[in-house]
Amino acid sequence: MEGKERSLKGLDWVSLLMADVKDGVGVYLSVYLLTVRHWPADKIGLVIAAPGLIGILVQPPAGALIDRTRHKRMLLVWASVIIAACCLAVIFFSGFYPVLFSQLLVGVTQSVYAPCVAAITLGMVGHAALSQRIGRNESCNHLGNMLAAIMAGIIGRYISYEGIFYFSIAQCGLLVGAVLAIRERDIDHDLARGAATAEQAGGTAGIRELLANRSIVVFILAMALFHLANAAMLPLLGQKMGLADAKNSSLYLSAAIIIAQGVMIFIARYAGGASENGRKKVLLLAFVLLPVRALLFAFIDNPYALTAIQLLDGIGAGLFGVVSIIMMADLSKGTGRFNLLQGTVYSAIGLAGSLSSIGAGYVVEHFGYAAGFMGLAGIGALATVFYWLLVPETKDMEVAAVAGA
Repeated sequence: MEGKERSLKGLDWVSLLMADVKDGVGVYLSVYLLTVRHWPADKIGLVIAAPGLIGILVQPPAGALIDRTRHKRMLLVWASVIIAACCLAVIFFSGFYPVLFSQLLVGVTQSVYAPCVAAITLGMVGHAALSQRIGRNESCNHLGNMLAAIMAGIIGRYISYEGIFYFSIAQCGLLVGAVLAIRERDIDHDLARGAATAEQAGGTAGIRELLANRSIVVFILAMALFHLANAAMLPLLGQKMGLADAKNSSLYLSAAIIIAQGVMIFIARYAGGASENGRKKVLLLAFVLLPVRALLFAFIDNPYALTAIQLLDGIGAGLFGVVSIIMMADLSKGTGRFNLLQGTVYSAIGLAGSLSSIGAGYVVEHFGYAAGFMGLAGIGALATVFYWLLVPETKDMEVAAVAGA
């Protein structure tokens, strides 16, 4: 048991350190390209969209690979090495195409992080303890994001924006150590793919079987609509703050992230417990907050007020990060296709996120930031209605056969 506890502590550290690593510095790249490299908004939108675009292609195969492989830890190790290399590429190459290529590589690599950690978690604790454990994972992840944002804000303001990328490289190295602290023998790889029988454990997962289930299809569409409304919001907020006060933009953006992540630490723990009484109603609040947040961003210019509004993002993202994984585990329980379903959902999310960044970048370039945020608010309202009317409650759902629903 002592060894298992050590592995669970390792999982805590993986969740903590994975925070910014999996996105290759994420939103800071948007502000860096705007304020340091002086790129136009439409080019920034394309680069920010690149990881999601390539993720559309690689997420389902990555999920299928995670279902099959018994080397999940090594996938995380190699992914971290590649992310570190991509951060170096952004620092040393200033042209559009080298940076674009680095972000395409980030998109290929980051496809393994979320499903791999969720699979390892399921393989270690099982379905009965999954809700609470995912809540703990997400709390650690948000704490990591908050601490990373504090460091990035200080580094970006008082040292250089390039220093943020070096900080991310250091995180990659620490993450490798945390992954290796998880003992291989503590992971049940059959359970990690949601297989209930030996036959399922050896079976071959197929996307067609997943898409034959109406409940899974509407769930995937709802997740995509959520990110179509949400993905571009924080990058646009960072750009809006950067144009208003370029000198202090990294501090404002870091404060916005810190506030959101601080709220998420507690919301994630709450979501894990609350979802035991039903998943759908818990996740609904995350959808409702989307259009509210976008409209506030559209009509408020004060950087302090904009930063405070990120409290709403903390609530919504905290709920989404926990409950969406639990619902995927519900929908795939007993099928042996948990990671393929994750990959398929993240592929849809990647497409939606890319379209969000590209579309919002175009709207902002031609009509301004208020119009961009209002467009996102409209999509958020549509996503909320779709989710409430069509997505079923998944707790205790019978999904013995994927094609059977």
